[in-house]
Amino acid sequence: MITPYTFSIWVQEQAVPLLIIFSCLVGGFLLLYISARRRRSEMVKNRVGVTEQSFVRHMAAYDFDPFLSKETYRYLQQVQLVDFPLLPGDSLDEDLGLDPDDVKESVRDLLRATGREFRPGILSSPIITVEDLVRYLQASPRSGEARELVSQAS
Repeated sequence: MITPYTFSIWVQEQAVPLLIIFSCLVGGFLLLYISARRRRSEMVKNRVGVTEQSFVRHMAAYDFDPFLSKETYRYLQQVQLVDFPLLPGDSLDEDLGLDPDDVKESVRDLLRATGREFRPGILSSPIITVEDLVRYLQASPRSGEARELVSQAS
């Protein structure tokens, strides 16, 4: 005689393994959450005294345009909602939490805000850090309107 087998009987037999798997998943996500929170708080604590002005001064020491540095810093703080001080070496994805679409949006918005043209051939390597983003903006040519304003000001 065959014993009846239903879904409810199968679930009763598999309850313990399913509970173990579920608790491991919850524990893993909890561990990742705590680790991310701790890392972020360490970053904030280590950056006491870092301001927009110190960021711009640091970038200017390496011949980066102060206007582009300031605009990039402000954009990342205000639009991308990065709520801690930025350093030039910050990774856009790991440190700031930007995905590739956010990086593309940032490039497009910053080019428009700074009066620069999009030239995909300029990019010789991927934009990984905040410094790479400013470097790409600085390498991009000014748009026609921006060139006219600069020539009129001279």
